[in-house]
Amino acid sequence: MARATRANLLATLHRNLPEITDHVSEAALAAIPAYAEFDEDLRCPTGLAVRSFVEHVEGKRNEVDHSLIEYARQLAQRGVDGGTLAHWWRIVNHELWVWLTTKCPTEFDLQGDGLAVWNEFLDIHERYVGASMDAFFETQSEMRASELACRHASLDALLDGRASDQTATMLQVLGIRSEKVRIARFSFTGTGPNDPADPSSRFEPLIRDIQAHTRRLPWTVSDGRLIVCLPHDERTKGSLARLADRLEPTVHVGVSRPWPITGSLAVPNRQAELALRGAGTTTRLVDFGALSLVQIAALQVDLKAEDVPPALDTLLAEDARSGHEWVRTAEALTQSHGSISGAAGALQVHANTIYYRITAARSLSGLDLRNPTVLADIQFFQACRAFGTYNGADPAAPPE
Repeated sequence: MARATRANLLATLHRNLPEITDHVSEAALAAIPAYAEFDEDLRCPTGLAVRSFVEHVEGKRNEVDHSLIEYARQLAQRGVDGGTLAHWWRIVNHELWVWLTTKCPTEFDLQGDGLAVWNEFLDIHERYVGASMDAFFETQSEMRASELACRHASLDALLDGRASDQTATMLQVLGIRSEKVRIARFSFTGTGPNDPADPSSRFEPLIRDIQAHTRRLPWTVSDGRLIVCLPHDERTKGSLARLADRLEPTVHVGVSRPWPITGSLAVPNRQAELALRGAGTTTRLVDFGALSLVQIAALQVDLKAEDVPPALDTLLAEDARSGHEWVRTAEALTQSHGSISGAAGALQVHANTIYYRITAARSLSGLDLRNPTVLADIQFFQACRAFGTYNGADPAAPPE
C-alpha cells in the first residue's frame, strides 16, 4: 500500500475543519469551566488556530495570525487568568492529535509524512503559545498599571479631603467594606531601590510584605511616605500587632485613630502623620489612638530649650544629676490623679517618701509636684523628649 502523502493529509484537514473545530471546542468547554461562565464561543478561535496551523505547514503563512493574538488580549481584558489561556492551547494541541489518530489514521500515517507534519504543528503551536501569552500578560500588565494609577489617584483625592461626600462609595470601589478605616503612614530611612521616575520603587518590598500578611489594600506614595488605607476590623488589628514585631529598624509607622467612612479622610491622614513623628528606634509603630492629649500636643510642637521655665529646668537637671526620682514621682502622681497613696503604691514606696520628695523638689525649685499645672508641664516635657520634638540641650539627660 502506498504511504499517505503530506498533500493528502493537509487536504483532509481542510475538508474536516468544521468537524475538528467542534471536537476541540467541545473538549475545551468541558475542561475549562471559565469559558462557559463567560459564554465564550470557542469555535472562532479554535477554527482560526487549526486553519493557521495548516496554512503554516503549507507555506501559505509565515507570520502568526494576529487575530489569535488579539483574542489573547481580549481574554486579558475580560479578566480570564493566564492559566486558562495556557490550558486552552494545551487542549488545542492534545485534541488535534486525538482527532488525527482516531478520525483519519490512514491519512495521518506516522510511517509516512504524518510525523513530519505533526512535528511542524508542534513548532507552530509553540510559536503561537509564546506570542499569545506574551500579548496576554502585556495587556494584563497595562491594565494593572492603569488600575493602580486610578487607585492611587482616588486615594490621593480622599486623603486631601476632596470628594468627602463620596468617601464611602470610593472606598468600596477600592475594596474597603468596613464602617471605619485607619490610615497608616510609613517612612523608610534606609537605603534601597529608589527610582526617581517611580517613587513607589523604594517601598516595593514593604508593600509586598504588607500585602502578603494582610490583603490587597489601597495605597499611594506621597512626599516620601507610603500611605495605606486599612479597614478597621479584627483582622487589621491582628495584622498591625504582627507588623510592629516584623518591622525593620529603618521603617517607622504612624497609624491614625479609627475614622468613619462618611467623612473626610484628611483628618486621619493628618493623625497618621503626627503619629509617624513619634516613631523612632525604640518604638517604630505609634498608634495615634493610644496617645494622650499631652502626647498629641507634644507631636505638634517643637519645644525649645529657652522656652522651658527656669524653675522646671532646674528641677529636671538636679533630678538627672542626683537621682531624686522627682520626675518618676510626678509621673506617678499624674497617673494616680494626685493621690499620694496611689503614687506610693505605683512606685512601691511609703507615702512619707512621696511627701519627702515633694518637699525637696519645692525647696530646690519652688515647684509643687501636687500642682496639676506643674505635673502637666513635666508630662509635656517628657513627651517631647520621647517623640524627639524637644529642640535643645536635654537637662534631664544623665551625665556621661
